[in-house]
Amino acid sequence: MSKEKKRVNISAKKSTKKVEVTSLRKKITFQSPRGMHDILPGDWQILAKFYNRATEILEFYGFSRIETPIAEERDLFVRTVGEHTDMVEKQMYPLKSKGREDLVLRPEITAPVVRSYLEHGMHRLPQPQKFYYFSQAFRYEKPQAGRFRQFWQIGAETLGGESDPIHDAQIIIAFYKLIEDLKLGNVVVGINSIGGANDRQNYKKKLVDYYRKHSKEICKDCARRIKTNPLRVLDCKVKGCQVVKEDAPIILDNLSSISKAHFKQVLEFLDELSIPYILKPNLVRGLDYYNRTVFEIYVAEEG
Repeated sequence: MSKEKKRVNISAKKSTKKVEVTSLRKKITFQSPRGMHDILPGDWQILAKFYNRATEILEFYGFSRIETPIAEERDLFVRTVGEHTDMVEKQMYPLKSKGREDLVLRPEITAPVVRSYLEHGMHRLPQPQKFYYFSQAFRYEKPQAGRFRQFWQIGAETLGGESDPIHDAQIIIAFYKLIEDLKLGNVVVGINSIGGANDRQNYKKKLVDYYRKHSKEICKDCARRIKTNPLRVLDCKVKGCQVVKEDAPIILDNLSSISKAHFKQVLEFLDELSIPYILKPNLVRGLDYYNRTVFEIYVAEEG
């Protein structure tokens, strides 16, 4: 019987060691979550250089750094970004909270900045208030080249006061200079105006009427978007939808005289500083808080 006890003890020890080795192997295979990545020392040097230059340019134009929590109430984005946007419906990371709060990792940073501006009474200070941020945001979407689930977002916001065209122009000029400093090639600004709330409301009606006549020619996503978030159909890259878009109403033709004058002044400011731009009549943004001037800055391909 004593021998049997010894065999049992030896067998138990071997089993324990095997589990420990297996456990160790599992730890070694841990990787960063899909769509997220480590920032290594060499990467930080590049990031820091970019950040320092961005700070220099944005503070020259009167913007001050602001930072908000990485978690916010979900309803903040529902009310500002829009309930029927892909960001709210598909891309947010919900957090398990011990309390009753319905929290998410921030998918973008404009809404949190506005929340902070109001919460801390900055709307009672001399207007406008100008902020910039260089922070991380999180969106649950398919990882692809240049697009991740955890990413850095740099932006500038001018809040409060009258809608002066110079404020739109300043932001465009600041980011044009920043991207030009990267020396990646010829930097170009694509620009459009989506007008004020009334302009967009009137334009959306015309857009919906047009797309309903072509309902059999558009993709399923656009068929859904035309009911929930009509401007997003103009972003679609599906070939059939691109063809339909060619004859769609153009928002520039549907702006009020005030919105047209505002946009004209923005372009004049860019002309004065020789900032190259291309009018893009179908350039829109599907988030509810965007107003008047919309733009994108990119490096033009050779030829």
